[in-house]
Amino acid sequence: MSANLYYLMTMLPPLPALGERVEYSEALSKLREEKDRSISYLADLLESELSIEECGRQYYVLKNKEYTPALSENFPDSFSEIFNSYKSTEEAVWLSKVYRAWFSLILEVGCKFGSGLLSRWAKWEYSLRLNLLSARFTKSSSEQNENFDVLEDDLSSDYSYETSALVAAYKSFNEPFEAEKYLDQSRIDFLRRESTQFSFSIDELVSYMLEMRIHNRYSQMLPELGSKILEEVTKL
Repeated sequence: MSANLYYLMTMLPPLPALGERVEYSEALSKLREEKDRSISYLADLLESELSIEECGRQYYVLKNKEYTPALSENFPDSFSEIFNSYKSTEEAVWLSKVYRAWFSLILEVGCKFGSGLLSRWAKWEYSLRLNLLSARFTKSSSEQNENFDVLEDDLSSDYSYETSALVAAYKSFNEPFEAEKYLDQSRIDFLRRESTQFSFSIDELVSYMLEMRIHNRYSQMLPELGSKILEEVTKL
C-alpha cells in the first residue's frame, strides 16, 4: 500500500458541511480507481455494509423474496456464505452473524494492509455494539432470548474494548435522538483522535471514509431530521 496518499486524498470530495449533499458513492468510486488493490478492497468492504442493510430491508422488512443482493466477488467464501444464508435464517440471527463476519473481515484487512486504525475501529465499534445490545437485553430479564445468546460469547472475545462508560452515558438520555447524537459524536471523536490530519496516510484515509459513512447515514433520513442531528454531531 502506498505510504503517502496525497494525490488520492486531494481528489476525494470534502467532508460535507451541514445541508450539503453527501458524496459517499463518489468517494467509493475514487477508491476503486486506484491501482492499489488494498484501497479498492477497502471500498468493497465499506459498500458491503450498505449491501447488508439493503438485504435486510428488502428480504425481511419488505418481504421481497425475489431480491438478489450484489456482493463483491473479492470476498472470501466464508463471508459470502454467511451473507447468502439470509433466505434460511431468522432476521436477528442473520444480522448478528453477518455483522460478526463483517467486523472480523475488517479486522483481518486492517492487519493485512497495515491500517492500525481500521483494526482498532473494528474492535471499538463492535464492542460498542455488543455492549449496547447487552444493555438493551438485560434491561428486562424477560427480553433475554436465543437471539442474544448468538452474541453472548463474543462479549469476552478478541473484540473486547472498554466502552462501558460510553454505554452508561448513552443510557442516561431520555430522548432517543439525543442518545444517537451522543454516540455518533463519540464515533467521530474516536476517529479524529486515532488519526493524524494531513498525514496522507492509510489511517487518515480510513478515518475520512468512516466519518463519511456517518454523514451518509444521516443523509438517508428525512432531510430536516438528518440536518438537525448532523448539526449537533459535527460541532467541534
